[in-house]
Amino acid sequence: MTTLIKKWLFLIICTAALVVQPLPADANPLEPYIQAAKKEGSVTIATPLREKVYGKPAGELYMAAFQKRYPFLKVTYKEKAGGTREREKMISEMTAGIINFDVAPVSETDVSLIVSAKLPRIIAWEKLGVPKFLIHPENIGISFRTPVFGIAYNRDLIPDEVARTFTWETCTDPKWKGKTAIDDRPRHLEKFYMDDVWGREKTLDYAKRWAANKPSMEFSRSRSATKLTAGAYHMICGMARNPIERLQVYTDSKTVGIVYPEPVPVGIGTIIFVPDKAENPNAGILFLAWSGTKEAQNLIDRIDFTGHPAFEGNKINNIIQGKKIAYASWGETAGADDILTEILQTMGMPVVRSKKKK
Repeated sequence: MTTLIKKWLFLIICTAALVVQPLPADANPLEPYIQAAKKEGSVTIATPLREKVYGKPAGELYMAAFQKRYPFLKVTYKEKAGGTREREKMISEMTAGIINFDVAPVSETDVSLIVSAKLPRIIAWEKLGVPKFLIHPENIGISFRTPVFGIAYNRDLIPDEVARTFTWETCTDPKWKGKTAIDDRPRHLEKFYMDDVWGREKTLDYAKRWAANKPSMEFSRSRSATKLTAGAYHMICGMARNPIERLQVYTDSKTVGIVYPEPVPVGIGTIIFVPDKAENPNAGILFLAWSGTKEAQNLIDRIDFTGHPAFEGNKINNIIQGKKIAYASWGETAGADDILTEILQTMGMPVVRSKKKK
């Protein structure tokens, strides 16, 4: 082989190598969606995130931050799906072909409904930078508002130093009989029910002993938090964190507190998704991808107190760091209503709802 031919072969190989070079590692995987969203120009978002809390800006700050990130989008925000009936109404409308939103919420226990109706647009969210622990395993959407459960208490009736000694067994202590309340959907017990936490037998035994302590049943977390402030209860066991911190932050209440005994139950909460037939799907995808960032999660933790505790820098991450956590699994969530039914029946309380097939 002549020297000239060798040189030509070398040049050909080098040129080919340049052609097949992969994209830079820092290339933005969202760029195609950004360009498509610019053409769409707007996005309509429905979430249960409140625009204002006690008259002070909350959800609107979250939307303003997203708007600042993507200023070419006109953001229309509608506070929707705060309750089960409203969310189910939205699903029924979507099933009928009425798609009013580019981002829509669904309860963690109703995911099977939107999957069977083929409503969500399936996106490889992890490739767009969303952490895996926020993503539904079938890529239908992401967890949006993460509930963390503890024991809320009236600080005028129970000193802080006493509350800091609380365990979950405190709720069964006869000392507090008739002085406590319970959510009519004690979702935190579903986390204990998991095999790698307490398991079924221990959870049901606990539920039975707790019921013997005659806790009052409350159907609204916000209302029960207000009643706790007024001294109607000494404590509320299994209380979600955000109604308590809303009172503390938005009303400057010094009357209520909350502690987090181990294991700390952490749920999945609301799931947001992009409807497959959304008018502006690319803009919706940008909202979900942004909602999975540390920036967005720490912001929602400051305004709604529902940031995921895995993100460093938010308050709940600092509070429960080093504690044993009972994280909800996607598999457990799919059967959560059946688990809740069994727990409520064990407690001798009315069953709110169940999807259990006969």
